[in-house]
Amino acid sequence: MAMLTAKQELMLEKGWMNSAGALGFNPPLPYWQYQPPIAYVTPPLTEKARPPAVNRKVMRFAGGVLLHNGGFNPGLRTALKENTERWARSKIPVWVHLLLEDPHSAERMLAQVETCSAVTVVEISLPQEWSAEQSAQILRSLRSDLPLVLRVPLNQMSEEWIKQAGAAGFCALTIGAPLGSLPDPHWGVLTGWLYGPALFPLALQTLLRWGDCGLPLILGCGLFREQDVITALQQGAAAVQLDAILWQGGIF
Repeated sequence: MAMLTAKQELMLEKGWMNSAGALGFNPPLPYWQYQPPIAYVTPPLTEKARPPAVNRKVMRFAGGVLLHNGGFNPGLRTALKENTERWARSKIPVWVHLLLEDPHSAERMLAQVETCSAVTVVEISLPQEWSAEQSAQILRSLRSDLPLVLRVPLNQMSEEWIKQAGAAGFCALTIGAPLGSLPDPHWGVLTGWLYGPALFPLALQTLLRWGDCGLPLILGCGLFREQDVITALQQGAAAVQLDAILWQGGIF
């Protein structure tokens, strides 16, 4: 078990958790999967409620699926109000995932989460349309009494600003599902999150390349076989996150 220094300690042990958005708002049962999960991650939450995309869709491609849903969620305040009691009863540590939409909302959202005693860690995603300067600036400005984990999509892992996460006080880095686009006969081109075993070779290569970044790495995409999980943990991942495999019952 690796113990990390923060305002509160982040405890990470070799094992699995769900990725943000792979499950609903109910933590999985402790005995689910081939070993108990080490944490439960909420769906991505924005400050205000976000409706589903009008043209939401799941599209298959060779080696995976594209999910286009608009990132709909009930908003942070509603999610905390409706789920705090359930999370408090969970035997699994609860991580809240915040999807920042603008720099000004970050402080307010973190303040709300810190009032929820059931939450142990905050995982954060930044909008991909932000510039490198905007992203680096928000990293430096974020402050929380809870450990912060930065989630970066696989297709953004080459960007220089990510290297500032450690100095900015983040405790770990999650390599998450990338964005992609596919042609659609009704809507032209749809953009969404990519899931599937075809991502694993690139995800593993990224894990190896970032192994000396100074932060614990959580590999959070492309894991669809038990051997993939074993390989990721052997090759330096502090933990893994499972995504679309959980939609088929979590059976490898």
